[in-house]
Amino acid sequence: MTTTIEHVTFNKVTSLYPEEQELMDPGQAALTPQAAAQLRQKASHWLTRAQKEFHDAVFTRDGSDEGLDRFASARAELDSAETWALRVAEAVSRLRD
Repeated sequence: MTTTIEHVTFNKVTSLYPEEQELMDPGQAALTPQAAAQLRQKASHWLTRAQKEFHDAVFTRDGSDEGLDRFASARAELDSAETWALRVAEAVSRLRD
């Protein structure tokens, strides 16, 4: 399911995962310990889901265009999840400092 966010002066932004919006700004307001725990949990779930999709795509590749598209999509999703997890880790480390 996608989420579409529309701002008055901006174009629509469609995101596959709403949690992507939470860390768009690296200078985000200070996180509370509860918010940091939620972000870590969301990052973990997204990363786990992306790893499973990538694993499935790797082992079901048959050389067809659909198989290659699924593999490319899963790889891109895993890259996004890893990037977001790193941003969560950076935000949480700033909380500890």
